Amino acid sequence: LALVTLGIAMTSTASVDSLASESSTSSYGNSAGGDNAGEPTVRHILHFSDVHLNISASLNANDSATIPVAYGDDAPTSLLVSALEYAKQLLPDPDFFLYTGDHAVHGELSDEYLVEAVEENVGIMAKHFEAAALDITAIIGNADTSPDYTMNVTDPETEENPNIALISKAWEDTMPSANLDWFNHFGYLAYTLGDNVTVISLNTLPYSPYHLPDTSTLPDPFGQFEWLNASLSELRSTGKLAYIVGHIPPIIDSYAGEPMWNETYIKTYKQIVSQYTDIIKAQLFGHVHSIEFRLPLSSDQVEHFERNGVTVDADFNDSAQLVPLFMVAAISPLFLNNPAFMIWDYDANTYDIRDFTVYGGNISTSTQDVDWKELFKASTEY
Repeated sequence: LALVTLGIAMTSTASVDSLASESSTSSYGNSAGGDNAGEPTVRHILHFSDVHLNISASLNANDSATIPVAYGDDAPTSLLVSALEYAKQLLPDPDFFLYTGDHAVHGELSDEYLVEAVEENVGIMAKHFEAAALDITAIIGNADTSPDYTMNVTDPETEENPNIALISKAWEDTMPSANLDWFNHFGYLAYTLGDNVTVISLNTLPYSPYHLPDTSTLPDPFGQFEWLNASLSELRSTGKLAYIVGHIPPIIDSYAGEPMWNETYIKTYKQIVSQYTDIIKAQLFGHVHSIEFRLPLSSDQVEHFERNGVTVDADFNDSAQLVPLFMVAAISPLFLNNPAFMIWDYDANTYDIRDFTVYGGNISTSTQDVDWKELFKASTEY
C-alpha cells in the first residue's frame, strides 16, 4: 500500500441507522468552542480500546479473587475503573464514546467467562458515561470470541451468527432492539452522529489471516463490502459524511511486517474507500496496542520512494488517495506498555479531525496506584 507508517513508541509509557439495510485533570467540557472568536466549534470523541478485561486470575468466571495491576498482564477491573474515572474528570460528557474492540482477556476462555468479561467491560463503561453513545462500543475484537479469532461466516440474511449472539447481550440496554438484531446477524453497524455524519463500524475478524475457520477464499464475508459501498454511496447522495471504525486495521503490521488483513481484502477495502475520500473524515482502529498512523502519499512522495528502491502500491494514483488511518493504544498493559487512551477533537461543522491528545498511566508496583497524565497533544508535539 502507498502508505507511510509513523509509529509512536510508548515505552513508559446516538441513534442507530443500518443505512443500506504534564498532569492535567482540567475538563474539556462538551462541544467546546474554538480558542478565539471566529474559530470553529470543536467537539470530542473519547476513544478507549483493547482493555482485555481480566475478571479472575484463574480464567474461571466463578473466581472473583482480586487481580493486581501489573505490566505484562491484561487489565483487571480496577485498572479500567481508574482509566474511566480519570477520563471522566477530563471529559465528563463526550460527544461520543468509542471503543474499538477486544473486551476480554487473552487466553482460552469458556463461553461463560467470555460472556461475563464482555458484559462487565461494557457495563463498567456505561456506569461512567451513561449519556454517551455507548452502542459504539459494539465492535468485536479477535479476543471477543473463543478460541481467539474464531467466527463462523454465516448467512446473515437467514440466521444469527452464534459467535456474535453469544456476547451481544452486553448491549441490550444501550442498543435499540432492531439494531441489536442486525448486529447479531451481520456484526457491523452504522450509527448516526448528529445530522450530518455517520459512524460505520466494521466486523474485521473475517479479514484476518488468523481467522478460523479459514474463509479467505470468500470474496465478501457477511456481504460487508457490498454494504459498505452502498452505505457510503447513500451518504454521499444525501450530502453526509462518515467515520469508519473497527478493530483490526487494514495495514501491514509494523512489528511483524505481515498484513493484518488478507491482501485481497485490503485491496477490496482500498478500492471502496478510495472512491469516497470526499466524505470519509477518518478511519479509527485498535488492535495494535500502540499509537500508529498510516498517511496517504502524494505522487511526488511515491516517485521519491521508488527512486530509492522502495516499492509502493502498483495501483497508486492521485485519484486513489486514501483517508488517514489511525490506530490507538490499549488499556491493557500486557505488552509492557503504559495503559493509554485518546481524546479526538473534531470540527463540529466539517467533522475533520483537528487534533488528538494521548493520556497514559504509570503503574506503581508497590501501591497499585495508576498515575494518569497527559502524554502529548498532537498539535503541540508535531
